This record gives sequence, structure tokens and C-alpha cells, in this order.
Amino acid sequence: MTVGLVALLTALLSASDPATTAAATAAPLSKDVALPNIASTYGSGAFGQWTVDPFGLPSYRYTMDEETNPLARQMNLSGASDAWSQVGNSRVKADAFNHGYTQLWSQDRLAQWTNYYDATHGHFSGGTGYLSVGGKVFSTLYDDRPAPATTSRSFGVGYYAHSVAFDGAAVHDVFFAPFGNDPLLVHQVKISNISSRTEHLSWFEYWDDNPYVPDLKEFRGIGAPTWSARTQTLATYQDSMNGDSDPVTIFAAQVRGHTDAFTTTQSSFFGTGSRARPQAVAADRLSNSIASAVPNGSEGTTLFALQSAEVLRPGQSVTLRYLYGYAHPKQIPGLVAKYRAAVDPLTASEHAWAKALPKLSVAGLPWLGREFLWDGYLLRSATVDEERCGVHTITQGDYYQYELGRNLGTRSWLHYLLPMSYADPSLARQILVYSARFQPEVSGQLPYGSTDLCQAFNLGQQDDSDFWLMLAASQYALVTRDFSFFDRQVRYYGTSSTGRLWDHIKLAFEHQQSLLGPHGEYASPGTGDWNDGLPANSGMTESTLVVAQCAYAYPQLAAVAERRGDHAFSRQLLSAAASLMATLRYQWTGQGWYSRGYAGDHQIGQGVIYLEPQPWAILAGAPDEAQTKTLVVNILRYLDGVGAPAGLGGPDRIGTSLGPARNDPGVAEVTPHQIVTGSAIWPGGTWFDPDGWLTWAYASLGGSGPWASSLAMSEWVRTTLANHSAVYPYQWDGVTSVDDVCSSFYSADPAA
Repeated sequence: MTVGLVALLTALLSASDPATTAAATAAPLSKDVALPNIASTYGSGAFGQWTVDPFGLPSYRYTMDEETNPLARQMNLSGASDAWSQVGNSRVKADAFNHGYTQLWSQDRLAQWTNYYDATHGHFSGGTGYLSVGGKVFSTLYDDRPAPATTSRSFGVGYYAHSVAFDGAAVHDVFFAPFGNDPLLVHQVKISNISSRTEHLSWFEYWDDNPYVPDLKEFRGIGAPTWSARTQTLATYQDSMNGDSDPVTIFAAQVRGHTDAFTTTQSSFFGTGSRARPQAVAADRLSNSIASAVPNGSEGTTLFALQSAEVLRPGQSVTLRYLYGYAHPKQIPGLVAKYRAAVDPLTASEHAWAKALPKLSVAGLPWLGREFLWDGYLLRSATVDEERCGVHTITQGDYYQYELGRNLGTRSWLHYLLPMSYADPSLARQILVYSARFQPEVSGQLPYGSTDLCQAFNLGQQDDSDFWLMLAASQYALVTRDFSFFDRQVRYYGTSSTGRLWDHIKLAFEHQQSLLGPHGEYASPGTGDWNDGLPANSGMTESTLVVAQCAYAYPQLAAVAERRGDHAFSRQLLSAAASLMATLRYQWTGQGWYSRGYAGDHQIGQGVIYLEPQPWAILAGAPDEAQTKTLVVNILRYLDGVGAPAGLGGPDRIGTSLGPARNDPGVAEVTPHQIVTGSAIWPGGTWFDPDGWLTWAYASLGGSGPWASSLAMSEWVRTTLANHSAVYPYQWDGVTSVDDVCSSFYSADPAA
């Protein structure tokens, strides 16, 4: 998940601080929906090239041959050559791989893959197909392409496109998650006869049916497939599992063209053939076979294969269209009918994306406009619709979701809400409701995250979840001026009791204040604050970071309380903010930065600067003018490596580090543990989330002089995907998306 969009839009928020302009009307975003000029290849890296697709949107053309080029092998993948990108809408997520296959993710009920890739047992995910023409067979899977076929692969906004041409025939296919909330992928296949003779050919559409639940580390049982000749649909019911007694059904359907035959078993499809040349495709005949049911805990051999026979004259083409997705059985016929009637669903989807995405144009830097569109797509398409919760939210994704099967964490959902207050207020409202629904009425402690069927996932106490709920609520209200939304009734977690959303916000404040410790900071047992490993790895018991965050958020929430007529709560908030500000200013160290917190009576961060609290202290207005300049100089010196000893490897090229180098002569305090080698603190590295906070903080200092604006722009530009790829062109992680942590300038291998 890239945070470039979050960083810039929160910087826009800070340009007119809602805490001081609550009575004013928020300036609306421009209504100009024209796409900016994004024609630039800057930041393409070594794997391919950024292009502009026919819809005016960014697309990454992957050109590296990962089978022969050693540069494709990635250190962080133990030498594997996988490269993938997110394809999603407001409901489904899919991972599209450079090899050509696609895995579909469902989070409506249990968090699971529907077509888990397991080549060892004959499961190849799907989104691919086979063409049988003139007795020859070729696969659209890149790894099985015939030699010397001409191929292309592109990752786009909501789609993955692929083409292959060989021996008189060409296939151009694109699968996409249609803009909106439909739980499916559309696979559109254009087959062309580029020979000088009439060809009798067959297309074999292939999707796997191999549901896997990562949280349980188990394969999910499915019934025997059913075939509807009327709707040309194959479907498998899933078994009840882990409390899900109303599971969705996995289905594949042909909605353009005609299905002449099908099969649903590995043995009847691959037979004695291979992945590149299945026996049934070579024989040009499917057997209409039905796979047996598979019990929970077992990996079956079920697949969906659909055959269409066509006759094409020289130069003639035909376009076939398929659906692959999941839904409750009663919903499937309507979805099939909708896309059977659709004239050009791909164009409609891309035009909808183009209209919905926020735009940015920077003179002379078209790649920034491209980055803004792409980041906006990544953020918006990380949305899921959890049926039991009844609303959408945005997930952090990555291994938390796709390998652990958990929606972690609460602070992430609410962080992503901030730009959605501008870009999609409806989604912002849903995230607020989703988050508040996990608040217990008695304890008030929000969980670490969620898991299947809208269940809380607890991982020890956090001291910042309430802050994120209050910040998100105040930002939504002050941006949209929708103060009445907080009268909505929202259920408390684990009960049938409800309260106004405003009551949930007030309970969050009450719980947040109950965590104040002996030094006036927030107690951080369990998983603590944003840096949730600090209590375990540094002994932190109180957090300065959360003091700074609440000192910033409370005046904003007080402004909302005033607009709602809750003057008593407003006074409470402002009184608490004043107390927190005094505490925060006391944490200014003699070294020229704010401390990180306490481990008992020992102050953490006296001899080493931690990035996390510094931006929030600036946003809260804690430092005076002289302190601000001193703090900025220290951030540049220790966390960016500007002017640091040459042996440390600075300056940082992809964003400010979380902490300084362990062997920096100016560091007088280190933690015993770190993740990123060479870091003075836990966990170390360059984290794009805090770099977004820093961008925002620098932008808030615009009145201090042009240096502040320059720093904000520099910070944001350095954290972009394009810059990451320009600096480290041989790392796929950083081209179309990036992990939340990267190595720092002082690491032995900063590119790792």
C-alpha cells in the first residue's frame, strides 16, 4: 500500500487547519475532471515502462523476461521472480502476476482465496486460456508461451492485459474488476486470425476452483459443480466453515459467445498432457465432466474450463467474455444477465475510474500526475465489503491480509479515511461506522484489527486507536460539514445495544484519557502505539507520540463539538489539549527533538531521535520558531543523513528514516533490537507512513518561509513509487506498490 495519496491530501488538509477555521466553509476540490498529462517514463525501473493507456490512465508495461533475466529474481522473495500488481474495485481484490495467472481474493464472509495457486498439485489459479487452431495448441500463460511468440503484459487501473501472437493467430485478453461493487472479474478475450486462410479454432477458458483460508491454513470444502446451460454458468457451493453458515458460491460464466463444452476436473482437462498442452485441449474436446465434492480440510482437483468453437476468415476477429467471481446463489443470475447485456464494460469501468480518481498536475513533472492517479487507484481499490459488518472499509493488505487472513489494523482503516473525506465521503462514512462497531460499550478499548465475519482481533492493548477514531471523525466532519451524520445509531461490539456515533466518539475520548500514566503520557502496554513493537523491544510504558497526536486532534474535535452544540464536551477537549501541550513541551530534549516516551522512569529518546513524534509535535504547534528550525535540522542530519559522516551512506534517497544509524557518532542511546540492520532504534528502516506525516507537518509550516514548502515537496517526491524505482531500479517492490518498510541509507544494502 503506497501512502503518497494520503501524504499529499493530508498536507492539503493542513494548509487550512480545521482546528482554527472551523467556522469557515471548506474549499471544495476542483470540479475539473479532465485527466492531466501523464506522459512520462520516469521511474519505470528495469522491469518495463510506464505508459498512458487508451483511456488516458497510467499503465505499467512489464517487458522483462523473468525466465531468463537474472535481474528478475528478488532477494526479498528468496530468489523468486514473481512480480504482481493489485486489480480491484470496491469489493474484490486480485493479484495479477507477471507469469500470467491471477488469484482472486474474497473478504465478504471468510477471508480467503477462491483459486489458490498450488502448482505442485495442479492448481494454476486461472485468468488464462488456450487456443487450439489447425492442430496446434498454445497457452496465454507467459511461462508456457510458444517460441517465438510475440507477447505483451500490462498492469493498469483495475485491469491486467496480456497478448500473444503465434503462427497466424493472436489473442489479446484483459481481465478487470469492474468499477463499483460487483464481486467478480471480467475476462475479455479477443481472438484474431492473422493468417491468410480460414481457421477453425477453439478457445478454452481456464479458471481454478481451489478455495483456501489463510487464517485457518486450510482448504475449504466445495460441493460438486453445477452447470446451467441456460446461463452458461459453472458454480460450486462452498461448505460451512469457521462459523460461516451462509457461504458465497464460486462461479464462472460465459456472457459473450457460446459455450460448446465444459469440464471441471483436472484429470479430464490436463489428463496425460501438461500445463502448457492439456490433453483435452490437444484433442479439441471437453468432456462435460463433473468433479466430486471436496470436504473441508482437503485440497481437491476441481477447475472450471469452458470451450468455444469459432470459425474466422483471414483478418477476422471475435471477442468472447467471461465472468469469474463469487456471490450468493440467488445473486449469480442477475450478475450474469447484467454483463451479458453490457455493450463495453471495460470502457465503462475505465471511464468511471478516470472520473472518480483525484487529479494533480505539476508543471514540468507529468510523472507526479501519473503517480497521484495510480496512488489514488491503489488506495481506493483496497476497499473491501464485509457482508456481516454491512459496510465497506479499506484494508492495509499485504501479508496481514493475504497470508494471515486478518484485517489489520484499526489505525490503518481510519488513517485511510482522511483523504477519502475529500475523494469519496460515502466511503469515509462507512469506514467510521465500521470502526465504531468494534468499540465495546463498557471498556471502550478498540481492538487491534478484525478477522472473519466482523469479529474483533485482539493483540494486547493499544493506546492510539481512540486517537485515530477521533481524528478521522473530526476530519470527516470539518471537511464535509456533515455534522448530523454523528446522530446515526451504531451498535456497540458484542451487544445489541446501540448509541449515536457521537456517543462512540465521546467514549473514545473517555477511554483515551483513562490511559494517562504517571508522567502525563499515554500508557502503552501490550502493542502500544503506531510502533507496536516498542513496548516489547524497548520497554516503553508511556508514549510521547500519542500525546502529540491527541494535542493535535483534540482542538479539531472541539470545533466539531461546538458545531454540534455540545459545548461541555468542547471545553473538556480544549482543557485536555492544553494539558497535553504542556506535557509535550516538557518532552523537548536538550538535544533538539521530542522524546519518544518512558520505560518506567527512564526517558526514551533522550540520546537518539525517533521520527514518529516529531511531525505530530509540529502539527500540534508545540515548538516555537527557534525549536522548529532546530528540530528540522536534526531530522535532516540524523534521519536523512544530510551532513552525516560519509561512512554512514547518507543522504537518504527514498524518504526520511525512522531512526538514525546505530554507529552515528551523535547517537548516545540505542535499543537492543532492530529489524533493519544498522538502525539505532526498533525497528528501523524507512517507513512510508511516518514519511507521510512528515510531509504533512512540513506543509503546515508554509508560513515559515519557502524552505518549509521545499522540504514538504522533497519529502513527498522522495517517497513516491517513481523515485523508489529510479533509485533502486532492480527492485520490483516499489514499482507499482511498495511494502510499508524499506531499508535505510545506513543499511548494508539500502536496495534490499
